[in-house]
Amino acid sequence: APDQKVKNAMNEINAAQRQRVAAQDRAEAEKIMVVKAAEASAEAKYLQGTGIARQRQAIVNGLRESVVNFQSEVKGITSKDVMEMM
Repeated sequence: APDQKVKNAMNEINAAQRQRVAAQDRAEAEKIMVVKAAEASAEAKYLQGTGIARQRQAIVNGLRESVVNFQSEVKGITSKDVMEMM
C-alpha cells in the first residue's frame, strides 16, 4: 500500500483539479449571465425604438388626417395653409 504522504499528496492533486474545474464552470456560468443580460438589454432597446417609431408614425398619420379633414371642410385652403395654422 502507498505511504500516507503519497495518498495525501494525490488527494490534494485531485482536490486542486476539481477546484480548477469548478472555477472554470463558475466563470463560464458568469459569462453566460453577462451575455444573456447584454442580449436582453439590446432586445429591450430595439423594442423601445420600435415603439417610438410607431408612436411617431401615429402622430404623422393623425396630422395627415387632420389636414385632409380640414381641407375637405374649408374650401380653397391648401395643405401648406393648414400646416401653417398648426
